[in-house]
Amino acid sequence: MRLDAQVGGESALIERIARKAQDFTPLEQIAIVQGIGDDTAVLLADGQTLLWTADMLLEGVHFRLDWIDPRSLGWKSLAVNLSDIAAMGGAPIGALLSMALPPKRTGEWLDAFVEGFVECARACSTALLGGDTNRFEQVVVDVSVLGVVSGRPVLRNGARQGDWILVTGGLGGSKAGLEALQAGETDNIDLTPHFRPVPRLQAGALARELGATAMMDLSDGLAADLPKLLRASGSGAVVYPAQVPVHPVARQWAQAHGLDPALFAIAGGEDYELLITAPPPKAERMLERIPKQTGTALSKIGEVVAEPELWLEYPDGRRESFEIAGWDHFTA
Repeated sequence: MRLDAQVGGESALIERIARKAQDFTPLEQIAIVQGIGDDTAVLLADGQTLLWTADMLLEGVHFRLDWIDPRSLGWKSLAVNLSDIAAMGGAPIGALLSMALPPKRTGEWLDAFVEGFVECARACSTALLGGDTNRFEQVVVDVSVLGVVSGRPVLRNGARQGDWILVTGGLGGSKAGLEALQAGETDNIDLTPHFRPVPRLQAGALARELGATAMMDLSDGLAADLPKLLRASGSGAVVYPAQVPVHPVARQWAQAHGLDPALFAIAGGEDYELLITAPPPKAERMLERIPKQTGTALSKIGEVVAEPELWLEYPDGRRESFEIAGWDHFTA
């Protein structure tokens, strides 16, 4: 995969918006350190570094109400935003929750949704500060989270030649759950990875402390998100499929359907694990300390190279161009 080729889909849409907005900076007392193009905006106000992010979940696009229970949807709605804060190495402060709902969803269904949202908020020390409501024939959830980071946040654009590429947890579990739901084969599969992702806040903060050069969360899958990080950094990479950590649910599903578990996991979306780059000595410290101190697994899956190309490299030394497709709202 050539990383210096013109991009399309959602990435092109974001770039289009960024070009129109880049000269509009009306703030005088707040400095914009990072605007459009990373996991969160980064603002400097009175000497404090703030992180600000938002995510929207749409019925029929991101979830189906006949598949997911309202409490799990509430959890997930906040968790996906907290994952962005984790990817900067920060800590959340508070969240705004805005919803559009049909009247039939304003009673017990809404109560359960808010219970799940608050459950995640309590687990991650995040206050629900307010929001907005409106009426619509389908459910729309829009969450914005404010966070803070001590020192410099970790951006996407810092990966350098020779850095190791690391990922937390296991990949592909959410994709396996989605495919099971689509196929109506949910009797013997754990849907938790798809319904209730865990924001890696502790791992992200420790990776920043230990010297991560670049970081982002895997919302669209490794196949879609790694190229974004590499383009931002002006670099390429070699990925070792044999070293990609496959979630047990993904391995079970892939093997049952005759698929390669590693390639399945690489293509998976909505993992909300962290993708991290760091020089080898610092990466080695992360591999030792992050699992011990946070309970989150960490694996080396590749290395950053100078050429703007993305390769898969197998144990026998064979290389092939990385052409696995991840999720994109505007090309799916």
